[in-house]
Order: sequence, then structure tokens, then C-alpha cells
Amino acid sequence: MRFATTFLLLLIVANHFQSVVAEEKKAKNVILIMADDSAADNYGSYGSNFFQTPHLDKLAAQGARFTHCYSGPVCTTSRVKIMTGRCGIRNYSMFGSLDKNEVTFGSMMKNAGYATAIAGKWQLHGPPNGSLAPECGFDTYCLWNYPGTERARFWNASIMHDGELLETTEEDYGPDIFTDYIIDFIEEKKDEPFFVYYPMVLTHSPFVATPDSEPIGELKGKEKSLRYFQDMTAYADKCVGRIVDALEERGLSENTVVIYTTDNGTDRSLSYPFGDETRNGMKAWAIDAGTHAPLLVSCPGTIPEGTQSDDLVDFSDFLPTIADITGAEMPDVKLDGRSFWPQCQGKEGDPRKWIYQYYYPKFTEAGKPHGEGINGNEIAWAQNQNFKLYRDGTMYAVSDRDEKNPIVKNGAGERGETARAMLQKAIDSMPDWAAKLAYEDKGEKGKKDLKKKDKSHK
Repeated sequence: MRFATTFLLLLIVANHFQSVVAEEKKAKNVILIMADDSAADNYGSYGSNFFQTPHLDKLAAQGARFTHCYSGPVCTTSRVKIMTGRCGIRNYSMFGSLDKNEVTFGSMMKNAGYATAIAGKWQLHGPPNGSLAPECGFDTYCLWNYPGTERARFWNASIMHDGELLETTEEDYGPDIFTDYIIDFIEEKKDEPFFVYYPMVLTHSPFVATPDSEPIGELKGKEKSLRYFQDMTAYADKCVGRIVDALEERGLSENTVVIYTTDNGTDRSLSYPFGDETRNGMKAWAIDAGTHAPLLVSCPGTIPEGTQSDDLVDFSDFLPTIADITGAEMPDVKLDGRSFWPQCQGKEGDPRKWIYQYYYPKFTEAGKPHGEGINGNEIAWAQNQNFKLYRDGTMYAVSDRDEKNPIVKNGAGERGETARAMLQKAIDSMPDWAAKLAYEDKGEKGKKDLKKKDKSHK
């Protein structure tokens, strides 16, 4: 009898141990959320008292917050980079297009056996060689700015769901449709590993009322736009909160990594309070105000509460990080990113010493300060947490948010010159010209300039 009791106890312990090991080895889900046109200083966890973002602030408190994450200055630049793990100088072709020959994190995760879904904004199908969601590895999609849709993205939104245009009314709010779709996908795939990419339509213009907006009275013009932008930021936060709640209700929180960031700076038409100053939105400008993005990562039980990292994060780092989280095999192409997953867990990891950015602006005014190369419009730079060096030789302190005060040689002492040498070396390590920049963007002058270039790029 004693032997049988002992055997039974050992069996119970062994089964419990196997359950624990199985749980530890269970593949983690990943949900990547990227808001549209919203700089880091639009969030409470980054110092804003003007914008109300309680769900994201809670995400920051319970997980990891990165202080030096950098997007591109405008949407296509960021979206191509975050999806491929590759710098724009290797794969940017034109505004509104992702070259269909590129391999995305959607394909990477599908190949790893994950169920994959995307909702929100697409805008990557531009001719002649743009991409569609299934070609990028997504099993299912619910997208605005997709072939067959029209301009409305908020009320009475024009949305394509797996090849069928949804029937919507003036009572239907696009962000709710996208968020509901993701929650439904979570419910459907809760028993298998899944990857969700949610490039939001919020908080891009037009600035209109959300379902939670109060009457604005006599407000007009910029004041009206700012009030609605404030509401739209709060509603984006609410959508994230709904997704997090859906995970908790299904017992998936501890097995799901939720990542939140934004694609570029705030809309140029807006000015908003931040502390004791008024800041201008600088979307499309290749300055800190146009590229400094929030980055929050949460996974209770895996990421320690209150983790903060001052390490550099570039948008090319997201694909390798997702691969590191899930064990997915990365694409067999030249990648520019590295994983920041160790830093999320409070470990040292392999932090960057610099990041490199390439930008061919659609907004030509943005190209005037440092543009060169094709049509005098290409901008390239390297930076670390403290200094930023453009390919044309101009250097700024990163703290100079609007880049009003260039640093002359020796103007920042030995520390500045050491950084200048390091950043110049970083620039020199990258290709001299954009491999895929489309002739449609170059014009006749661009074609002549291209012929002058050495095509044996690095």
C-alpha cells in the first residue's frame, strides 16, 4: 500500500513537471500594433499630460518601455522597414509600395507554423511592383487602403476583408471593425500560435469625432483638429485596451507578447502642449521630432514590470525580435536589424551603437536641408542616443529636437568628435545608393544621375 501511495505521488509530481515544461515551451503569440502619425511625446508614459493613454501607460508599467526607438519620418518608409527587417536603401522603391520580392515578417511567421492576420491600413500595393497581404504571408486580412477600397477610413469605412468589400454605414467606425476583427481572430486561434499585425488607421487625419467624443461647441480650425486628435489618441489607446482585455479573458496574457509603436511623428498641421512648451507635429521631416517613436512591450510573467531600456531600437529590429520571441527562422536575405527581446526581459542583449536611416521624401520640402543624390532628394544619416550625423556632413545633438543648431567641428568636444567618427564609419558601411528606388520617382534627371552611379553597391 505504501509503495502504491509513493508511486502515485511520484506520478503526480512527474505529470506536474511535464505540464510546467510544456507550458514553458509553448510557442508565444505576438501582437504588433503600430499607430499612424503619433510621436512618442503623445503618450503619458513618455511625459505627456495632455493626451490620455491609460491602457498604454499600464502596458508600460507592467512591461518594458524603450526611450530611444526610431521609425522613419513617414509611413511607407517605416512600414517597408518594419515588415522586412531591411533598411530603405536596400528595398525602398516608391511611396505607397512594398516590392513584392521582399520577404516580410508575415511570411516568416506563416513558415514557422503560425496563424497570421493583419488589420488596419495597408497602402503598400502601388504599381508597378507592389504587394498584397496574402503575398506577404497573411492568412486573413481586414484592410483599408487596399485594392477595391475608397478613401473613408473612419465613419462608413471602406474595408476589404479577405477579398470582399464590407458593407458599412455612417454608424460604423473603422477602428472598431478592425479591433473586433482582431479579437475574433484571437478567439478563433486561441488554441494555436498566432501572429497579428495591426497597423492602425488612428491617429491619421482627417481629424474627426470618435464614438467617445463630446460636443466641441464653437471650436474651429486648428483647435477643432487638435481636440479631435486628442480624442483619436484616446480611442487608439482604448482599442489596445480591448485587445489586452481579450487576451486576459481567454487566459492568453502570459503567452502573448504585445508590442506597441508608431510609424512616424505627429501630423504637421498640429501643435500641442508638452510640459511648459508647445510642440509642432513634424511628420515627414527627417528630424528627431519626425522619427522618435514610442516602444512598449508587454508579456506578464516573462517581461519584468517597470523595465526600461535606453538602448537604441531601429524599425529593422522588429523582425529579428519577433523571430527571437518565437523561434521562427529569419529570411535568408541581408538583414539590418537585431533583436531587442533580451532587453525586454531586463538582460543586456546585444545593444546597437548606432542606427542608420535612408529616406526619399514624397514631401519635397523635407529634402531641402540635407537632400542629395537622386534629384537632390535622398537623405541618409546615422545616429546614437546623443548625436546625429547626416551623410552631407551636418551633425546635431539628438536633444536638439527640431535641429536648429548644427554642431561645428570640435563644437561638442572630444565626445562629439568621437561620435562623429563612429557615425561616419556607420554611414560608410552602408550602400552608396538606393537599390530599388523607382524610376517613376526619379524623373529624367534621376535616370541620368543613376547612370553615373557605380552599380556595384556594397
